[in-house]
Amino acid sequence: MITQNRWQHILGVARKCREYAAKFRPDDSKFTEDMFLLGMLHDMGYEFNQSNSSHAAVGGEILKRNDYRYWQEVSLHGNEKVDNMTDELFILNCADMSTGPNGEDFSFIERLEEIALRFGKDADAYKKCVIEVEKLRSDKRYEKIS
Repeated sequence: MITQNRWQHILGVARKCREYAAKFRPDDSKFTEDMFLLGMLHDMGYEFNQSNSSHAAVGGEILKRNDYRYWQEVSLHGNEKVDNMTDELFILNCADMSTGPNGEDFSFIERLEEIALRFGKDADAYKKCVIEVEKLRSDKRYEKIS
């Protein structure tokens, strides 16, 4: 089930997606709207599966059944093994990693610190996020949003 805190995180991610999309394509309001919606849908899998590791796949599968254009981005968000991110997935991952659990704006470092406090630095969830942040920072597209 999606908690009140999760809703705040989701809305924060959606707003970040909109902000980053406007920097990527300043003259494309439809893209900005689409990225806001992507942010709103990115964690919907929590409503049907509480697992941190499978919520993305669950949400992506539901959206795929409904012919949602960015179902793969939902399914793949937070997956540190993805090497060739679409612009949409890059925007979503950056927004997710710069939004706290209650929707607050975080730097990547602050987000990693928060994840470490919740799960511990030895947890797979934390280690995966560290890899993801390294990939996001080293991506040439990062300059557009930083």
